[in-house]
Amino acid sequence: MLENIIYQNYVLGTPLYRQLKDWHRFGWNVCESTLAAWVIHGTDKLSLLHQKLLQHPYLQGDETVVKVLREPGKKPTAESRMWVQRTIQKDERQAIYYAYRPDWSEKSACSLYSGFTGVLQCDGYQVYPKVAYADRVGCLAVWLMYGVNFLRLLNTVRPLKILDQIFHQEKKWTSLSSSARTIKRNEFLRPLFEKFWQALATCAALPKSSLGKAIAYALGQKEAINKLLQYGAIDISNNTCEQSVKSLVIDRKNI
Repeated sequence: MLENIIYQNYVLGTPLYRQLKDWHRFGWNVCESTLAAWVIHGTDKLSLLHQKLLQHPYLQGDETVVKVLREPGKKPTAESRMWVQRTIQKDERQAIYYAYRPDWSEKSACSLYSGFTGVLQCDGYQVYPKVAYADRVGCLAVWLMYGVNFLRLLNTVRPLKILDQIFHQEKKWTSLSSSARTIKRNEFLRPLFEKFWQALATCAALPKSSLGKAIAYALGQKEAINKLLQYGAIDISNNTCEQSVKSLVIDRKNI
């Protein structure tokens, strides 16, 4: 029953008060506070999932804004964060862990990844490099969201064409093993990566303009993005984790 309540709530996006009618039809005259207490009880078991995730060699991470009503010590308009931690797409056993934190601080990031010694794929938020793990890998798609509209606006299409080539090549190697994909990336993508960085460096843009900020962000992530050539197990984009965040946002709107 507990598994069903949590599944309905967080996977199918059915709030507890909407589940009540179903339970009443089955003859269980339960109230919403009882279901909420069961969910709280179930979270204790999720700590085991978190500990197992931290033992994986590769993880993906992201975070999104959440608002909590009547949160002690915070204004109603204040923003909190839901951190998302999940296995990579090539992992045989998929798992996603959502962790609430009251802020977006280095302390929250360090507590979430405490004990993790593997490779993390994430965006360029400043707290991630300060977390103690083996390595951090970037994401090409994150920069694409920042810069693609501005580049199209200015007809600066060369970087976009290079990105299209990178993603087109990568798509061919989805079914390959991690080691085979690493070899393919170094053979075919390394020259494209170099062309991409050269194309960005020659883009004319004011530093404080939207395009200038997007280019600066990309160049600031150059080292982390280039590490995609080293780790064939990790996709060149963090879209799998982004989709996990998207499902959380959709479920939040259902409540």
